[in-house]
Amino acid sequence: MSGLDEALRAELLRRMDKDQVARKALDLEAASEADEENLPWLKGVLAAHGWPGKSLVGEDGARAAWLLAQHADRDTAFQRQCLDLMTVAVEAGEARVHLLAYLTDRVLLHEGQPQVYGTQVTRQDGQVVPRDVTDPDRLDERRAAVGLPSFAEYTRAFEEPSDSRPRLRCPGCGGLAAFDEPEAGQPVDVTCPDCGRKTTIRLNR
Repeated sequence: MSGLDEALRAELLRRMDKDQVARKALDLEAASEADEENLPWLKGVLAAHGWPGKSLVGEDGARAAWLLAQHADRDTAFQRQCLDLMTVAVEAGEARVHLLAYLTDRVLLHEGQPQVYGTQVTRQDGQVVPRDVTDPDRLDERRAAVGLPSFAEYTRAFEEPSDSRPRLRCPGCGGLAAFDEPEAGQPVDVTCPDCGRKTTIRLNR
């Protein structure tokens, strides 16, 4: 490997930013437009490079590639191809296993199978619950094995925050995660609702 492909990394990050701006604004038309543009482009990237891992595009670029694949719902066969390639990349240390868990669940549900890690959720009687999931009694055990928080902790990120709650921009995917403000100097774990990444911070006053 000759080093980072900075141009490819920058384009991945640009496309991820466009995706996230549209989704956080709940602009379905813009999100659909981004997905439509990203799908053929990502196909070209995989044809030319295989899965773009961190050695090629950096940690943030590899995360951006995952996000584009996660939203490639227009072509579920291609999404399965992404999953297979990313699985190999994880084994080689080129991609993150907790992100692979999200893509695994997405692909399995599209294929009519139960998900494994409970990352894909719905609301039922006012509560956030996992969509069809295998062996729910061992869900948290499987989540822990890939570095994901417990399902109860994960669902707290989906609660509507009040205007007074602070938010942290995820250093991984750029998403915004609300959290309850701790006492001065006390650590608090903030879990990103978009990618599941946990960040521990301390607030100094």
